Amino acid sequence: MGWVFVADSHIAGGDAAVRFFRFLDEAAQLPPSVGIVFLGDIFELWIALKRYEDDLHIRFTDWCREQSALRDVIFCEGNHEFYQSLRRTACFGTVSRSHIRRGGLLFTHGDRINRRDVPYLFLRIGIRNLFTMLLLFLTGRAFGPALTQRVRLSLKTSNMVNKKHFPESGVLRLMKSAGQKGIREIFIGHFHDRRDFVQDGVRLHALPAFLNTQEIALYDCRSGEYRCAVWQEILKHLNQQQGVD
Repeated sequence: MGWVFVADSHIAGGDAAVRFFRFLDEAAQLPPSVGIVFLGDIFELWIALKRYEDDLHIRFTDWCREQSALRDVIFCEGNHEFYQSLRRTACFGTVSRSHIRRGGLLFTHGDRINRRDVPYLFLRIGIRNLFTMLLLFLTGRAFGPALTQRVRLSLKTSNMVNKKHFPESGVLRLMKSAGQKGIREIFIGHFHDRRDFVQDGVRLHALPAFLNTQEIALYDCRSGEYRCAVWQEILKHLNQQQGVD
């Protein structure tokens, strides 16, 4: 039937976590023909090593593992998440550190689109490798998370400055490259800004942050219709469609 997209919930506990898991509880009732795509930054920080995961991480991966037995569940790593594509493959139907393609659809977090965000791009190279993963594993919980938080927070100002300036040139470059490979729809998060672009038969949809808006997106594979709204409205629409079908 289609895909439901969720981006940038930035869970760290509190009310944000309560709202997010309430959405998951409701989404679990959707028909199996509806796949769910997590476009990254679901957590404020998630290092997929046992020593660094808390109850919220475990609750999320348990939900994804259960749902993966019923529907297609996809996870694209965000810039706040590390090593899921190496350590948590059993929890998802598909998980990737970069992008995932389904036919003419492309799913990605979007953190590498903005080439002006040089500090973050260097951070990505420095952290997302096997050597650093092994170092974090060996140093243990007492040292690893504190170091990762310090590095990430030191670049937060630069990253937020670049997010305020939506990289339209980078988006158009991605759309051109994707179109040459047969992609017709692209879905991204990261920028916390709802935008839609059309170029040479390719459409790109940037999702707002679930954290701020409680919005998700729906793509109907049969009609090609795309809509973005608060999650209650999207799920209500899907349940009504199921009744019609």
